[in-house]
Amino acid sequence: MSGPKILILTANYGNGHLQVAHSLKEEFISHSDTTVIMKDLFYETSPLIHEWTKKIYLKSYTKSGRQIYRLFYYSSKEISKRKNINILSYGYSKLCKIVEEEQPDLIINTFPSFAVPFHRKKTNSAIPTYNVITDYCLHHSWVHPSIDKYYVASAKLQSDLQQLGIHNRNIILSGMPIHNDFEKQMNIQDVYQKYQLRPSLKTVLIVAGAYGVSKEMKEICHLLEGDPLLQLIIVCGKNEDLYKNLRETYSNNRNVKVLGYVTEMAKLLKVANCVITKPGGIILSEAMATNTPILLPKATPGQESENARFFHNEGAAVWNEKVEQLALQTKQLVRDEAKLNKMKRSLANLHFPNATRTVANDILGDYEQRRFTYQRLKG
Repeated sequence: MSGPKILILTANYGNGHLQVAHSLKEEFISHSDTTVIMKDLFYETSPLIHEWTKKIYLKSYTKSGRQIYRLFYYSSKEISKRKNINILSYGYSKLCKIVEEEQPDLIINTFPSFAVPFHRKKTNSAIPTYNVITDYCLHHSWVHPSIDKYYVASAKLQSDLQQLGIHNRNIILSGMPIHNDFEKQMNIQDVYQKYQLRPSLKTVLIVAGAYGVSKEMKEICHLLEGDPLLQLIIVCGKNEDLYKNLRETYSNNRNVKVLGYVTEMAKLLKVANCVITKPGGIILSEAMATNTPILLPKATPGQESENARFFHNEGAAVWNEKVEQLALQTKQLVRDEAKLNKMKRSLANLHFPNATRTVANDILGDYEQRRFTYQRLKG
């Protein structure tokens, strides 16, 4: 029997939603009889509006933009509770065309949207729909009665959904779907050679995010680069200005390696004694999978600050919005093996390995069960 045709809906605000979508797509494609279509619903609905809203999203990392984003995030969270407001169904018309053209057997959301539930309501569609929540906090735009299953990365999220009346059988505590590179055992000696790292020093990985929008990272680098015990690997993402500026600044410092956008994050995390990063759901999950202690600077109000609070409260991250204090805590942490090991144990307790496979297998199993039930009723 042939496998399902799967439609994965995502969005390019940050990089996390896309990474989860790509990880799931790769896993599904490994099942040779499965077809996968991936669509950025918001971009396809209106490229112009998408680019405009994306710019607003990126401005949320500026000092003035943080407060605007705080207002947007928490007000939209309240609005989302009402479920019947048509503005939340943005993308519905485009989704109708996509469904008509592609005829998917099931739909997966890696970005919160009411377009699919609205489509089911308006068209009486029976296409099973699954939400893969890509943060460690719950925004109500993920939640709707017509969603068949939710895949979550923490017991807290599972509990939050239960409190909203979602039945436990419809919530799968799967972990966060990330690329399987982060789950593999790997030889990292080539990383030491490639970047001329010194095994005698402690390695601090500093990640500015896919778009290099964390302004505090520059100051953190300055506060850490003079420590004789440390060597820094700075990942600037797609921010060319930040990359060029830091490359010039540290051109004569052999203990500071400045990189742009990288595809070997798993190896960099494996080689690092700790990582300083913005608290996006995916980079946190990647650090968790590699068991790399985490330090978090100032977070954008909304999902980032809630992610940071969750990891900090669980003992899996140090979160300090004062840059000078965070730099000091970093220096102290790399010198404190007991604290590092305690954080590693906390990360291990939170980690659900092979989450991508768990999600894919559960969805495919659900599909087969539905098809078997349908055939029995039909026959």
